[in-house]
Amino acid sequence: MKRTINKNVFFLAAMLSTTFLSCEKGLEEETFSVLDANTLSLPANGEQAVRGTYAALKDNGGYGYYAGYLYWLYEYPGEVVTTRANARQGVQLDQLTYDANNSTINDVWTSIYRLVSRANESEEIIKKINYKENGSSEALQKQHLGEVRFLRALAYFDATSLWGSVPLLNKPSSEFTEADENPPLTDQADIEAAMIADLQYAEANLPESYPGSEVARATAGAAKSLLGRLYMRRLEWKKAADKLAEVMGKGYDLRTPAEGGIVSLFSRDNRSDNEFIFVLKSSNETSAYGVNSNSFGQNSTPWDFNRGWGNFPLHLSFYSIFNPEDSRRNLLTGVYNTIYGQVVAVPKEYGGIGEEADRDTTLAIFVYNLKYPHTGNYNYSGYNNVPIIRYADVLLMRAEALNELNGINQESLDLINQIRSRSGLQNYSLIDFSSKDALRDAIFEERNKEFFMEGRRRDDLIRWGLAASGGSNPLLKFKEKVVPALKNPSTYSDAVNYALFPYPQKEIQSNTSLDPSINNGRVK
Repeated sequence: MKRTINKNVFFLAAMLSTTFLSCEKGLEEETFSVLDANTLSLPANGEQAVRGTYAALKDNGGYGYYAGYLYWLYEYPGEVVTTRANARQGVQLDQLTYDANNSTINDVWTSIYRLVSRANESEEIIKKINYKENGSSEALQKQHLGEVRFLRALAYFDATSLWGSVPLLNKPSSEFTEADENPPLTDQADIEAAMIADLQYAEANLPESYPGSEVARATAGAAKSLLGRLYMRRLEWKKAADKLAEVMGKGYDLRTPAEGGIVSLFSRDNRSDNEFIFVLKSSNETSAYGVNSNSFGQNSTPWDFNRGWGNFPLHLSFYSIFNPEDSRRNLLTGVYNTIYGQVVAVPKEYGGIGEEADRDTTLAIFVYNLKYPHTGNYNYSGYNNVPIIRYADVLLMRAEALNELNGINQESLDLINQIRSRSGLQNYSLIDFSSKDALRDAIFEERNKEFFMEGRRRDDLIRWGLAASGGSNPLLKFKEKVVPALKNPSTYSDAVNYALFPYPQKEIQSNTSLDPSINNGRVK
């Protein structure tokens, strides 16, 4: 871990990154000449530490962490998103030819531990500040601690989702022993216990909301939602259902058809919404790319559409699963005019309007998602905030948990129907389902249509497999859905556990507690 945990580098980065939550003005950064933690004794310094911790979510913007690369690991291995042949690292992920030297796997690992490091250092700074004697309050101190502990839990949620057991570091580098410089893997269950403690502290000490100017700060609702998501992953259905119920009635709602529905939810002009429980905030400044932005705008659509790079093409088969009345289909490029004056349309066999004999229309090879609008020029900044948790997810998770607990039930259907009716679809009724299994399948297909390119599909496929197999086979649904979408189905191997990524080779080489054998069963 010596390469990923460096006190001076990350503490400096944390304290310089003070504009994450005020990025409407772009890239103004305040530089501190004195970085000795002992001199950081004011509540304002605690606020600076918190903001620096949030900044690690984008890890210098562009492609960093939640600004892009994390979604390569969460979306490429699924059956919806694919990649172009020249995407190299992405092709390995898309075609399940996992490699410990894959640079994206390494970058995400490093980003996660950078966030963990900042959270640990910030927690120590905040604890040492006497807020009350400096004109503030213990409540604000606890809020600041709640924010950094929420972010640490989020980092470990990603780490354990991707790798399972990982090193657990939850103290500042000033307390490191020699053993901490090369930490061993910690059992996933022990890490999850630490996450639960962090999230329980956060939900008890974070506010329900913030002023509009402070969108993207963690709330009690965000902590409860992430805790509910963790319980879902652990198949602890009762705990999940109860925790997710606590988020309901707390000011969150779905963006209604009268408000423009789900399409307007992802509008470039929609900087905040009650459906967004927690987001990565991005800047709308033209100079923000690479620092305070995200990569989704230019990667979501192709060059001939709006000069995008098209690194996240979606299979035509995904377009075909949508009812034409489903408004979520409008977040896909079913038909568009190119910058060269052509028309590109999804073929009729996939539910589009394109015909082979139509000389004026080019048949689409892929569809692209429109959830992250690109500016249509050479400004590569991703303007939209990136949703990490939204209310629709809370509703569908609770519907799923209740089905696992009780079988087919009216409340699960009522929750699903909120999502469906917002999208222009008919409501489900009890007679539409013959079993718990049938309703479970419908919930996961609804999630697929609702959350494409939001980083949920890989985890959903694994949880779906676990639930359908009684906890015995996490790859049951993954294999069923993903193998038919592979360019070469033989790349799938039953000897590889695709529920876990290989540990980065750079980490194995730099951490003497790790051995290459830890990747046995994670690569061919």
